[in-house]
Amino acid sequence: MPQKPQSYEEELAAIMNTLAETVAEASDEDILSEIQEEGENPTEAAEHVRNVLLNATRTYRQRRLWEAQRQYETHISTMKQKTYNLPATAVEQRKLLDSILSRQPALRPAVLTAQFRDFETLSDADVESYLKQLQELGVLDEFSECEDEKK
Repeated sequence: MPQKPQSYEEELAAIMNTLAETVAEASDEDILSEIQEEGENPTEAAEHVRNVLLNATRTYRQRRLWEAQRQYETHISTMKQKTYNLPATAVEQRKLLDSILSRQPALRPAVLTAQFRDFETLSDADVESYLKQLQELGVLDEFSECEDEKK
């Protein structure tokens, strides 16, 4: 005698597994006649099942993408609430970013897209955003330490 399920989820899973086994063991003719007896179009029923399976597969494959998106949004939300130690004016922020990129030229392609290779076309908001991201990555801290050592 099978064990009694211990929770609602286990009970539901047991029912679904039994149903799946019943369908898997049924012949094509039995399934076709049952669909027709219920007044359904077999082609439409097959298309519906195909769509359900495709959607389930797509959902399963995209779960990591959705989780990454959720983590990204959480991180961005945290960054928006965080206080950053940046220069007060846009001009000073632009000078700081220019100084960082001059000292660490390898960062330039990572920070600036091809569209903004001409540093002057960056908006003030973009400059501030880049500086916040660099601070999150610890680059500003390293830069500050280097500046302090020079003094």
